[in-house]
Amino acid sequence: MVSSTDPLARLPEATAFTVVSTTITDGSALPREQFSHLCGGKDISPHLSWSGAPEGTRSYAVTVHDPDAPTGSGFWHWAVADIPATVTELPEGAGDDTGSGLPEGAFQLPNDTRAARFTGAAPPAGHGPHRYFVVVHALDVEAIGVPADATPALLGLTMVPHTLGRAVLIATARTPPASGDAERIEVSRVVPAPADAVFAVLTDPKGHVEIDASGTLMDAEGQPVQRPGDRFLVHMDRAALGDVPLGRYQVEVVITELIPNREIAWTVEGPARSHARHVYGYRLEPAEGGTLVTSYYDWSQVGPEWRRRLSFPVVPESALKATLGVLARTVRRRTAA
Repeated sequence: MVSSTDPLARLPEATAFTVVSTTITDGSALPREQFSHLCGGKDISPHLSWSGAPEGTRSYAVTVHDPDAPTGSGFWHWAVADIPATVTELPEGAGDDTGSGLPEGAFQLPNDTRAARFTGAAPPAGHGPHRYFVVVHALDVEAIGVPADATPALLGLTMVPHTLGRAVLIATARTPPASGDAERIEVSRVVPAPADAVFAVLTDPKGHVEIDASGTLMDAEGQPVQRPGDRFLVHMDRAALGDVPLGRYQVEVVITELIPNREIAWTVEGPARSHARHVYGYRLEPAEGGTLVTSYYDWSQVGPEWRRRLSFPVVPESALKATLGVLARTVRRRTAA
């Protein structure tokens, strides 16, 4: 389960440089493509591009490690060595069985499945969020000198005296508890529209009011959201449900995840920043006839105080299904305007 432990903290200090990705976002959840096929993913390695490596860099290595895996040593998902110093980018999917996207001279070491390729995230069901440290290591040698069948741990140990710099991205992933113990609801529907049209509604505060199927959202204030941490205000009328005597009040919606045209998630903060830490979200995927939209509601991180105060799920599966229908209608109306 995710902790505050930094697996890089005990390594010798090295110069920080920059790595970015069109596939993953630092601090956000991994897209489904970067999950293992065992979890419905595609085992596709992320795109990576780096810059600002320290002077004297003669090669690079790339590693992907999950320190939260319940093994005692974490789980190595990918390790690539001997990337030439002239190369500063790996395309998405470079870590397939043949290493088709790797530059000449670079090679993949067997990961903890003993496959010399990228293996996607597969955190145990109900184990909570795991962190995935994607690290580009700048080295002072052209070849690190480990055999092709070496472990990523041996690669890491060998790199220690040769590391000039590190560039780090940290993404997360989790697998909901198994059916019967589930603290997450997911429903899906194909919306006959492109992903950007659907996402325009989901990032618009007014759009949330338009697609509300419960009748509790009265109005919203704020600009369309663009990144995790963005907020907007929603005016509520709980009397519409008649479940708890809250009447009219307002909450702040806080974006916890945003990958343009792919996924958006948020939590809700009430008065005095109090919030139950339940998460709502939408995941978008291409589909025949439009966009497959998955709406989810996750209350696995709700603390005991809120579990005593409210009955979960606060939003039933039927409401999520109804909202997807309203979303399809709203997107159609907006695109026709």
